[in-house]
Amino acid sequence: MSAYRYFNISNGLRGCYMPDSSCVARFKTRRELKEYFLNERNYAGETTQGLSKRAIAQFAAMCWKRKDSGFPYCLPTKQAYQTDYSYGYFVANATRYEYKEYLESENNY
Repeated sequence: MSAYRYFNISNGLRGCYMPDSSCVARFKTRRELKEYFLNERNYAGETTQGLSKRAIAQFAAMCWKRKDSGFPYCLPTKQAYQTDYSYGYFVANATRYEYKEYLESENNY
């Protein structure tokens, strides 16, 4: 049985802002992590830029290497009418304990 990897995934404005949404997820393979972001791409809509298949594949590979720098990795995004990539998806390493805590908190709602 291969080990799971745990990630804290959030999205929202880049910088020192609260995320729009956040979750702790576990993945068995890099492909599963990539699929997660491909699903997010479908949810974000056609006007969101920065979520190409190539960008997502490179981002998933970078996150999977698990070189924890203390800061989350960011996949920058923007809407078609914006000039800057001011939004993004953020991925930081998490632990199994954080994952279980997240599941418990979600089940309490």
